[in-house]
Amino acid sequence: MIAFCCIAALPVNTVSATIADRITVAVSVAPQAYFMERVGGKYVNVEVIVPPGANHETYEPTARQLIGLSHAKIFFLVGTDAFPFENRVSEIIRKDKKGGDVIKLSEGAALRGQDPHLWVSPAVVRIAARTIFRVLSGHDARHNDYYRANLDSFLSEIDSLDREIKKLLTGKKGAVFMVYHPAWGYFADEYGLKQLAIEEEGKAAGAAHIRKMINLAREKGIRVIFAQKGYDTKSAASIAAEIGGTVVVTDPLARDWPTSLRSFAEALARAARQ
Repeated sequence: MIAFCCIAALPVNTVSATIADRITVAVSVAPQAYFMERVGGKYVNVEVIVPPGANHETYEPTARQLIGLSHAKIFFLVGTDAFPFENRVSEIIRKDKKGGDVIKLSEGAALRGQDPHLWVSPAVVRIAARTIFRVLSGHDARHNDYYRANLDSFLSEIDSLDREIKKLLTGKKGAVFMVYHPAWGYFADEYGLKQLAIEEEGKAAGAAHIRKMINLAREKGIRVIFAQKGYDTKSAASIAAEIGGTVVVTDPLARDWPTSLRSFAEALARAARQ
């Protein structure tokens, strides 16, 4: 279903191009595949390095995977120190005889320290979309008009999603929400919200910190703990039980990027009404 959604969103003819016509692109995480496919359409073959369910911040590509990535002409990395494997993959792709191109999602973005989850910000994705267009056109000038049409369509989609999120969060500016894993910081910054994370710098929290967060949740009337799909939710559930609340699972790593952000905004709006 996800693959269908991605293909259906493309604005122009999406009949498969021949293998020879496609540019092989490696991306670190699934949302980046969506961005690349929206601009590159039928002329890109995208390989996602971090598989579904894996911890993207500690993932180590296998030797076989690294060998396969040597065929990629473009590596679209996140571009933060939180993903150590990206440096190794970059070296492999750059050593290709024809010279691979390495681009960063973080290019032109204001970084939040070691937080790698830039893709949850529509503003960052707007910048990334234009970068993708520039790089693809540089590799494949013959299809420049095709890439331009896709870029324009994707930018319109981002603008529409941004307006929808703002509408969902009307009157919520300054609202505080609590997460177990701090994946929504860029989203919070963009929409004037505040993320409180139970994990400490991406690591399991100690008893004192957990108690502090429970007290903070009670103080601020927080009744929902947001947990990330694929992560252990037992600790989040224990904290939710302490505050008489519930756990809501989100998926910031979903390949269907617009649905991921829209669903989170809807969940935030519901949580604010509790």
